[in-house]
Amino acid sequence: MADGSELETFEQRLSALEALVFGNAEKDADYKKGEKLKKGCLDSLQDVHNKINTSLASKKKAVLLYQKIPELNTYLDHSYTDKQMLSDAAKADSIIAGADLLRNQAALYETLKENEKHMNSEHIKGVVLQAEKLNTLSKLHITQQDEAATLTEESQKLIEAYNNVVSLMSKQFILWDTALSNLEKKSKK
Repeated sequence: MADGSELETFEQRLSALEALVFGNAEKDADYKKGEKLKKGCLDSLQDVHNKINTSLASKKKAVLLYQKIPELNTYLDHSYTDKQMLSDAAKADSIIAGADLLRNQAALYETLKENEKHMNSEHIKGVVLQAEKLNTLSKLHITQQDEAATLTEESQKLIEAYNNVVSLMSKQFILWDTALSNLEKKSKK
């Protein structure tokens, strides 16, 4: 009985395999029972391989691509990338070379940690709250600076006009003084 159940199991597995290979197609249409196959599986695979090679013979880029497949497989292999990584000695050398920088960064970090309580104090937090008021005062200060610059320019123009008037009046007085002096000289003679 054991042989019958094994044969039945084999038949079921063969049927499942045929269903996977042929799907819904009729298998007996291409492969009739009792008829010898024209080609074996290896011969069919060899034919497919030959057809691929002949179709790729005129395509240089495709041939180059197929030639690069082994190289690509080596790059994708994890052992290759592990070999390319730095050795422990190289890692140690790079750490030793940057030791001064690491010490400086550690010292700065310690200073930052020490001053953290000051940075989180209420006074520093209050600066943020007063920023809007400071911004308003800054705008007011800029406006007042502009007004002061305008007032300065106007004052300079007025001073220049005053100086011109005084200068002209001084010249006129000098002319009058000269004319008066001449008249006085003439009258004394």
